[in-house]
Amino acid sequence: MAELCVQATFSVMLYNIYIITDTLFVSKGVGSTASGAIGVFSPVLVFVGGISSTLGVGAGSIISRRLGEKDLKGGKTVIGCMVWIWCLCALVITAIGLLFLNPLLSLLGCTAEIYPYAVEYGRIMLLGTICSTGFSGVMRAGGDTLYSTLQWCCPVLINMTLDPVLIYGFQMSITGAALATVCAQVFSLLCSIYYFFIRNATPCKIRIKDIRWDFRAFKEILSIGMPSFLNSLGNSFVSMASNQILGTVYGTQAISTFTVISRIQTFATTPFTGVMQGIQPMLGFDWGRKNTGRVRKTVFLALRFVLIYGGLISLGLYAGAPYIIRLFSADAGVMLAGTSALQIICWAACAGGVMPVIQAFYQALGQGKKVLRLSMVCIFLIRIPFLLLGGITKNISIMWWVFVSSDWAAAVMAGFSYKKFQKERNDGKPNKEQTE
Repeated sequence: MAELCVQATFSVMLYNIYIITDTLFVSKGVGSTASGAIGVFSPVLVFVGGISSTLGVGAGSIISRRLGEKDLKGGKTVIGCMVWIWCLCALVITAIGLLFLNPLLSLLGCTAEIYPYAVEYGRIMLLGTICSTGFSGVMRAGGDTLYSTLQWCCPVLINMTLDPVLIYGFQMSITGAALATVCAQVFSLLCSIYYFFIRNATPCKIRIKDIRWDFRAFKEILSIGMPSFLNSLGNSFVSMASNQILGTVYGTQAISTFTVISRIQTFATTPFTGVMQGIQPMLGFDWGRKNTGRVRKTVFLALRFVLIYGGLISLGLYAGAPYIIRLFSADAGVMLAGTSALQIICWAACAGGVMPVIQAFYQALGQGKKVLRLSMVCIFLIRIPFLLLGGITKNISIMWWVFVSSDWAAAVMAGFSYKKFQKERNDGKPNKEQTE
């Protein structure tokens, strides 16, 4: 269990370094207002990531089964359809995004101060949409874990190298950050082209003519990947609502502060996602063997770890808040506001790992509808209503506590759902998903 969780955590941490790099260099090299542009535009990137995740999760699941069936032709059909759909979606997003960039930024909660930076950053990121995924999950599904890991590692190193060169060396401001990200993504795209089209060892190597629409493959990909897409869409909506409320009620500095804090929090809680990905195959295997005692023990150990780690990381972030914020900005106002915000929001980590563990449990059992229901309830009945209440108070400290309390409420809901599932099972009552 520990080995699987550590491997998953390492992969996710690489991705989170990828995310935090731009914010760090932009905050230090350009200013906190410019870093707010990254936060404002993040819902679009989350949405794009949701599409690539949907295709990757769906296609990866199908391909692993096709390979098990030794149906290489079927695997090629799925990959060809996946690439076709991605190219179409990327081109549509780029065209619509560039055409309606100004109203889009207004919808995302962009303030007048952030607007010039958001236009620069958003335009380049939209142009690079086609390069923004390498489908490493599909490679992993085909058994190429090393190549999949390289798809994570190399772009991170490229981004971290180019950020200071372009921002500081060439004085390119936030444009340099966007170009560094796109350059890293281009490298990932080239690796994918080599993997899927040129590399002979690839299980389902394809050719240009294989990139075509296939309704059956599309339907199968969508049926598996849709929960992932809806979850990303919901998170994108929450990010947009957060920026709207923060910008309208509290101003530009609140958006910039939250951008930095959310990146710090995401990086610090990386083990939560690692545990989620690490325990899922174990839970599925043990559930298939009907070893329910081991399933309960795995969930118990995972919950114990995330609660202990969450408490410790909360204490660490609280104590180290002034020094952490100083890494991102030397501005006295930003440091004061950022330190105060981090010392409140850090307590969300205490309960932040519960939901991922419960979701991993349901996913491993094939209870996709329950995972989707948990996500939707969390987003639309907890997070967004809490955000609206926080905006009404017009008190920034209360607003930060709103983010914390919504995470706590989500953890309680997830824990209650798990306890109810186990009780129904012990009482011999069939679960709704089991009867469908």
